[in-house]
Amino acid sequence: MKNIVLYGGGNIAQAIIEGLIKSGYKTNKIFYIDRNIKNQKKLKRLRVKKFENYSSEKIDLFILAVKPKDALNAYKEIITNYKSPKIISFVAGIKSKKYLKINKDIQFMRAMPNTSSKFNLGITAIFNATFKEGNLKKVKKLFKNVGIVLELDKENKIDVFTGMIGSGPAYFFYLLKSYQKKLMYLCHSDQKMVNDVMVNLIKGVGSSIEHNQDLDELIATVASKRGTTEAGLNSFKSLKLNKSFEDGINAAIQRSKEISNEF
Repeated sequence: MKNIVLYGGGNIAQAIIEGLIKSGYKTNKIFYIDRNIKNQKKLKRLRVKKFENYSSEKIDLFILAVKPKDALNAYKEIITNYKSPKIISFVAGIKSKKYLKINKDIQFMRAMPNTSSKFNLGITAIFNATFKEGNLKKVKKLFKNVGIVLELDKENKIDVFTGMIGSGPAYFFYLLKSYQKKLMYLCHSDQKMVNDVMVNLIKGVGSSIEHNQDLDELIATVASKRGTTEAGLNSFKSLKLNKSFEDGINAAIQRSKEISNEF
């Protein structure tokens, strides 16, 4: 894929754009459509162009990165103004058949990235509806620039992915707020030091998982009998923290399913 247009310039679009630029993607090949002034200013700083005219550029790929309520109208605008477009939807909930019911003769797929794409550490799930094999390979290559690509065999798995991975960074940020509170006390309210400590903690956990995939074994390497870690873990177990966390993920998955019934 060469020239791409992101229809919508919010957080996820910005994350993809920044990740692509970091990977060496040329800014003059990236365009956006967004009426939000705040988003326009951010994208201008990234030196990507506002897409003004459907007939002025050869576009290889359109990406819908709008809110669900705006997705079908954005789709209609693209297919009305551009001949035989290839379109990817980042929009949660709305299934492929809703788009293809409007026009079934274009190449269409759904994808769900997360905001870590900004740092080339993203995870993007894709479900191919009508893309041809050659173009599917190009799309995979595009998203590999910003992280890992998971190709799903069933569309309903996107709801699970959305609730787990798409929303995943926010869950970790939420949990880290407890760490931040305690660390502010330890680090004399030095916010930079607090952030550095949290970053090293997370990187250490990630490196441990890379070298040992058994999570129970990793827990055992930290927890000793009658020690501080065991006391913390026992408290988590008594509070059923795992179940609460899983319930939260399931609520996000359920919301993704509900969105598909609203449009």
